[in-house]
Amino acid sequence: MGGMIQNIGWQDIVDILLLTFIFYRLFTLVKGTRTIPILAGFSLVLAVYLISQTLHLEAIGLLLDNLANSLVLVLVILFHTEIRNVLAQFGLITFFIGGNQYKKDVLDEVIRGANLMAQERMGALVVFEREMGLRNFIEKGTAVDAVLSKELLLSIFRSSSPLHDGAVVVDRKGRLAAAGCILPISTNTEVSPIFGTRHRAAMGLTEETDAVVLVVSEERSEISLSYKGELIQASSDTNIKKLLFELMEVKAQELPKDKGEDPLPEVVDEDDKKEVTAAV
Repeated sequence: MGGMIQNIGWQDIVDILLLTFIFYRLFTLVKGTRTIPILAGFSLVLAVYLISQTLHLEAIGLLLDNLANSLVLVLVILFHTEIRNVLAQFGLITFFIGGNQYKKDVLDEVIRGANLMAQERMGALVVFEREMGLRNFIEKGTAVDAVLSKELLLSIFRSSSPLHDGAVVVDRKGRLAAAGCILPISTNTEVSPIFGTRHRAAMGLTEETDAVVLVVSEERSEISLSYKGELIQASSDTNIKKLLFELMEVKAQELPKDKGEDPLPEVVDEDDKKEVTAAV
């Protein structure tokens, strides 16, 4: 035992640390996705195969042997979205550093704009790029590349704007990269019929990427978030603003102090009312 420890060099330690970190990052990427239950199913099939070999169950063994011949193809079909996402992460430095953090003022500006639009019953979709790049969606929209402000959001999403039906994308630098972007529609059949195209588009994008999408409903004047294919609505138990800060990994010391605020939408002050009236 002592001899084995003495034979361990610094290269072996670096090798182990790198492998540990890579497996940890892979686990964080698939955590909360459908990958975990599918892998659990494959583990069960593997356990059945080992039992069949031990007990000499020839019929089951033959069936699983034939399945194993097509295992690579089966894995590619089942995990095509996850494989694409992981490969995209390997192409980014953020795979190793965990992604850039949005600045507090950018998120504050989006929340203020969302509150104004909810009060005025203006629909909106705001996509926040995280670790995975959204170039495919940005390039299909109208390039903006501007400093984000609530006034800019109001001008884009007012009904007279030609871009109001699409989504805006906020890149990892916190800039408004593009507007009028078309998002994939979720095929989830369990989505409540009360949700329209905007909510389904938000869920569709977050099913395929790690983005966070803020949705403003013009019909119900509600603000929601979509993440990992799930839709989170404002309620007495959910503070959308705080949750958005957490999802975008804003440092704890930058989070707003909880003063017992009511959940969004918040009361809009008189200055903001004048601004949204002017924009409309």
